[in-house]
Amino acid sequence: MTLSLGKVLIVGTGPAAFQTAKIIRNQCEQLGLVNRSSERWQPMFESLHNERIAHIIAAKSSLKRMAGQVIFDAVFEDLRDVSGQWDTLVLATPSHAYSAVLLALPKSCLSSAKIVVLISSLFGGHRIVKGLFSELNLTPNVLIFSNYFAATKFITEQAGVRVLTKAVKKRIYAYSSKEKCPVLELLTQTLAGIGVEVVELENGFSVEGRNITSFVHPAFFITPFSLNHILSETREVKYMYKLFPEGPITTETIHILVELWRDISRLMLHFNGTPFNLLQFLNDDNYPVHPETIRRRQIEQFMSLTPIAQEYLVYVRYSAILIDPFSKPDENGGYFNFSAVPYAQGKVEKGKLSLPRIPKEDIQNLYWLQVLGRAHGIALPSVNRVLGIFESWLSSSQLPHHLIEESRTQAHQYLGWVRLSYDL
Repeated sequence: MTLSLGKVLIVGTGPAAFQTAKIIRNQCEQLGLVNRSSERWQPMFESLHNERIAHIIAAKSSLKRMAGQVIFDAVFEDLRDVSGQWDTLVLATPSHAYSAVLLALPKSCLSSAKIVVLISSLFGGHRIVKGLFSELNLTPNVLIFSNYFAATKFITEQAGVRVLTKAVKKRIYAYSSKEKCPVLELLTQTLAGIGVEVVELENGFSVEGRNITSFVHPAFFITPFSLNHILSETREVKYMYKLFPEGPITTETIHILVELWRDISRLMLHFNGTPFNLLQFLNDDNYPVHPETIRRRQIEQFMSLTPIAQEYLVYVRYSAILIDPFSKPDENGGYFNFSAVPYAQGKVEKGKLSLPRIPKEDIQNLYWLQVLGRAHGIALPSVNRVLGIFESWLSSSQLPHHLIEESRTQAHQYLGWVRLSYDL
């Protein structure tokens, strides 16, 4: 019997949603797309409503398997407008929108879903989603991935929906809440076809603890440097993954990154997960550097090194990927400027602080980890430290504090669903 994802509805319309749609299109009986109604989504919806075609462009020849057109069978303007039955729901939304989007979908849509796929799950996301569905007396298989498998962005200079794919990860991790999942097998084969290895783990927390954004994003982007730039009205150009002063990376932000990895490792151990070698994970699973830059022996011995030696090697690694070290240099000897990712802008409007997905999602994630850690008696000093930096920045900048209370309220709701998931 030929494996199929059945009727697939992708929820979310960021670049990741369209690249994911492209690689799974041939495995779908039908492919649908929906997003919450918004100003950003409306012009894309109108374009897709007319043509139902999105275009994926590869930044370099080695990614040509990612490129091409993807045609949708159905495009819905709002979550409430979804009709029909869908076998597989693929959530390509910010992880802290999972509950909001699932609860906004029609009950008939949720009832028909046999599989719910989380493209880049937050820590505990599989338990949160299982608990949410159990409140509705539903028990779909929840399939999670540690991370989105590529680096993509929209091309806004041309008409239509166009996505540029800049890189793919070498390896991501997956977990299925039900054993022997044919859909996971099919997705594993599909991702292997574009050069991404999927490693299945037996513990969902082991997978979610390997979400690279959990420790990289807070370290780099919940800092006065990044937050001030995000709200700056001067539009001075800074880049998210460059060294100071072009970007946020300093020896101190690298220190915080490594310490956050330690905090998350403590959480993983508590939930019977398996911690991992940070440097090996960054190099072997994500974006590698040349062995002349970091020797294999240094990677393999990382766990036994002193903290300062560990931080040194992580700093070297981020310095080495300011450019794509494996791209072909141009006629002037310049390599692909991999780290030149501009910040999205935020604003304060009508007394409310509006931050872009990065770092808003990361702030919400840290408040969730703080609540989860306290509920289980686990010390998370670096999580608390970064949240302290954020709260001090809010106060010194005289900005609204609503995001703190909203995040804490959401975190306690998540804790209730996690507890409920264990009663299934």
